[in-house]
Amino acid sequence: MKKIILFILVAALLLPSSVIAADTKANPSTAKLDKADIEIFAKQFFQQKDIKDQLAGAVLVVVKDGQVLLNQGYGFADIASKKPVDPNKTLFRLASVSKLFTSVGIMQLAEEGKVDLDKDVQAYIPDLKIPNKTGFPLTLKHLMTHTSGFDVADTTDPDSSKPYTLQNFLKDTVPTVVRKPGEAFRYNNYAFTLQGYIIEKISGLPFQDYMTTKLFEPLGMSSSSFIFNDEVKKAIATPYDNTLQPELHITNVPDNAPQGGMFSTGADMVKFLLAMLNGGQSGKERILTEASVKAMEYKSVTIHPDVPGIGFALESTYPQFYNGYTVVEKGGDLQGFHSNLWLLPEENTGMFIALNSDKGNLRLPFFEQFMNRYFPKTGDGPTFVSPEPTKQQLLRFQGLYRHMRTPALRSDISAADGALIVEDAFGKHTLRQAGDLLFYDEEGIPAGFKLDADGNIVYFYYNLSDSWSEKLPEPSKFSDVPDDHPYAKYIYDLVQLGAIRGETASFEPTKPISRGQFIAQIMPLAGFQLSTRPSSFTDTKGSPYEAVIQTAFEFGIIQGQPDGTFGPEQPLTREQAATFIWRLAKVGLQAAPVHADLKGSVSSWASEGVQYVVGRHLFGPDVQPSTGPVDYRPKDSMLNQEAAALIYLLLQKLL
Repeated sequence: MKKIILFILVAALLLPSSVIAADTKANPSTAKLDKADIEIFAKQFFQQKDIKDQLAGAVLVVVKDGQVLLNQGYGFADIASKKPVDPNKTLFRLASVSKLFTSVGIMQLAEEGKVDLDKDVQAYIPDLKIPNKTGFPLTLKHLMTHTSGFDVADTTDPDSSKPYTLQNFLKDTVPTVVRKPGEAFRYNNYAFTLQGYIIEKISGLPFQDYMTTKLFEPLGMSSSSFIFNDEVKKAIATPYDNTLQPELHITNVPDNAPQGGMFSTGADMVKFLLAMLNGGQSGKERILTEASVKAMEYKSVTIHPDVPGIGFALESTYPQFYNGYTVVEKGGDLQGFHSNLWLLPEENTGMFIALNSDKGNLRLPFFEQFMNRYFPKTGDGPTFVSPEPTKQQLLRFQGLYRHMRTPALRSDISAADGALIVEDAFGKHTLRQAGDLLFYDEEGIPAGFKLDADGNIVYFYYNLSDSWSEKLPEPSKFSDVPDDHPYAKYIYDLVQLGAIRGETASFEPTKPISRGQFIAQIMPLAGFQLSTRPSSFTDTKGSPYEAVIQTAFEFGIIQGQPDGTFGPEQPLTREQAATFIWRLAKVGLQAAPVHADLKGSVSSWASEGVQYVVGRHLFGPDVQPSTGPVDYRPKDSMLNQEAAALIYLLLQKLL
């Protein structure tokens, strides 16, 4: 479940600022960042109604010029007992902010000459073979900048009910390098788990012991850990879902989880921020040289020089609020916990926030309001190309782009006179050109494109911070789906996205789709590695759909039939299709039920699913909208063309 939640977190990171943009009650030109003012600001921030409605608990840290300006808890570590957040004692999961600490460990080994950041990592892990089909080396720099070229962005967790060592986890989930390392940015967890293993192999210490000895102890981070042990369990905040109901704690997989398994307090994070802003030094202790800190902060991977990019384990999540300042940051998301760390190196300022609920995304309004108060925008914004480019000049950018980490997220770009029109999960946006391959939207969010060696547009980066998107080739056409077919748009977009195979001459749009075929179309769009476990159903062994069906079962999308079968070749009914889509939306998007007035009989187990599909208008011409009850024909077979419309419209209306 925690893996598929990433499906929504990718999109949630950059929700429009209008969600919460309350007045911070200060003149941005006069607000001074000091202890007195930041305490007032933080208190007012957490007292805003929209913030209070979304808050379970939080810890907030602000440091500047070597001083601790704020280390404060807000809300509750546990709502039921009204236990407040203690910034010195309450532990939060850092999730992917952990990656920054893991890469600090790699940089320490590089300083000692024990690893070379530009050497093929295979030299450091002779016992773990990473298949590489590109002929180009995979280096530590590639691992730290999410440019590994692995074939999957997020490996499927093995059985988390039993202990998993770092070595066994890596061997069980090893991906293949299929894209030239360094060519494109795509967020990847395995790359950081692998860094942890390299630390083990080179240092001779278990990863968690290395981090304690070389990082936590020198900085005095006495509460921090990469192991979910009894001490952590006693001090950790209770996690809550998006309705502020308590959730179960998830276990670390692998046990020390270099990619996202760290636990820490506000007091400990103060010490790390101060060290990073002081060139790697804390008192008499030094965790990194100043050169190494600067190397980590330098955005060495960017789609365009004027578009914020990626450093070593540092990223650019909220560039629309940088206000012209140099900002590097790292965010983290796991079930029930969300965090973000920001560094403004030139202003000698750092912030950290951690939250213990899935409700909302309070990091965004905090950062927006903080920056507007203390580091307000300077200058007049971007200068656009004049005269404006014509539609003909912009046609080379036109096309469908697929998000490389989560293929369900796509951007449909069309050219117009003077602008590009982008349609994605957030709506419709207008991009105006400010330079070669550089554009800005109405809110000042930058967008960039990248060319291949032949001058063709191949990548696009805009409002999804965890990956570039790749431009897809035009789909081959089916003989029985002309361009004016009522379902043509749905069908051919899914061909481009890879959900529908386009190698055949015909599509047979009016043929019933099978249960296995439908699952094979929806599951790969989530971007996860397919399960390698034995099939849970007696009739799917050897089926071409065996792996996707098993993956869907493990994620709770399907349940099978009472006799232990799934029926992969059986025709899919419309109510079954709606149920699968509803479960995917509920688990992956944390979607809420939707009420719809239905005509005719619906099976009791399918009622929520059919109402969700009808209520959200996830259908094509096969259903006639009505002001009264809608006849979804739930018992009928779902046709190929109808399935295409259902899946396409789900992707279009993700948010």
